[in-house]
Amino acid sequence: MNVRKSKLPKRITALIITAAICIVLTAAILITNVFVPVRYLTAYFVRARKNAEGVLRVSYADAGFGDCILIELPDGKNVLIDGGDGAYPNTLHILKFLNSRGVKNIDYLICSSVKDEHCGGLAEILKYKKVGYAYIPYCLNTRITAEYNSFVSALNARGVSYGYACVGEGVYDDGYGYYLTFLSPSNYRSEQSEYAGMNSEPTTANIENASVVTWLQYDGTAFAFTSDIGAQGLKNILDRYSASAELGQPFCDKDGHSVKLEDCKIVTAPCHAGKNNTYAPWYDLIKPEQAVISVGKSFADYPSAQALSDICNYCQPHYTMYDGDITVTVSGGGYKITTSKK
Repeated sequence: MNVRKSKLPKRITALIITAAICIVLTAAILITNVFVPVRYLTAYFVRARKNAEGVLRVSYADAGFGDCILIELPDGKNVLIDGGDGAYPNTLHILKFLNSRGVKNIDYLICSSVKDEHCGGLAEILKYKKVGYAYIPYCLNTRITAEYNSFVSALNARGVSYGYACVGEGVYDDGYGYYLTFLSPSNYRSEQSEYAGMNSEPTTANIENASVVTWLQYDGTAFAFTSDIGAQGLKNILDRYSASAELGQPFCDKDGHSVKLEDCKIVTAPCHAGKNNTYAPWYDLIKPEQAVISVGKSFADYPSAQALSDICNYCQPHYTMYDGDITVTVSGGGYKITTSKK
């Protein structure tokens, strides 16, 4: 007697196969997300090109209307200044860019401003990159912006040690010969500090003038990263510089390392070259050879005609909105500039 084997209906078989595929895909996503964030998965399909020892590489990432600067020091350490505005496309690009440089650990993280286009993406970046130490603004009200509050909360949640960025703080290495320090704000304990103005009256002007201005020098090339500092803040830097010269004292001295503003070769335009953030005497003193403007295409008021006029007296600027990622490589006593867009 023959016994006919029963077969499942085709519809049920299809459902079983579909369910099995879904289970496998879900498991794969969960496993993948342990090692690589699925949301930023495409940021990890890049080839890492690490910096060479003894070479300084400074890159201005195209973060739209926002700042994000990666400094690869000649001793192999990494510095990240800001993390863009937190918009998904910009954060995705930043993570992709960091991965393309083989950056897993950020030795020094600098948050230059409480404004969203500087700190907006930092909380998210902290999820995927380990940070050794952070320099942040001295802001008594961490809820001054939602983005800054999220960033500080992320720092605390991950146990990252941090200090306040102000004149005289920074890092150096005598063996490799680099020096990174801050030109502004002045000491946060001082009642005359730009921080005091921001904390007592957080107007747009006071917040911008409390921006962290970072200086970096190596092998005959010096950079000034000016964040969103306003005209008054730039004037304050020049006034302190002149006062030090009159007293015959070094400027921004740290263990025998000091700053000479006239040595600046490459400068960022403050606040994306905003009309209230330019100061002609600043450019007249530093006479930059190169200028970088980080600005998105959708912001019609930036760069301003006045800022461009002040900058173009000395050089033609580079724009992230046209040039993409802008990289300056310093070695052999000179520097070379490359861009991701031709």
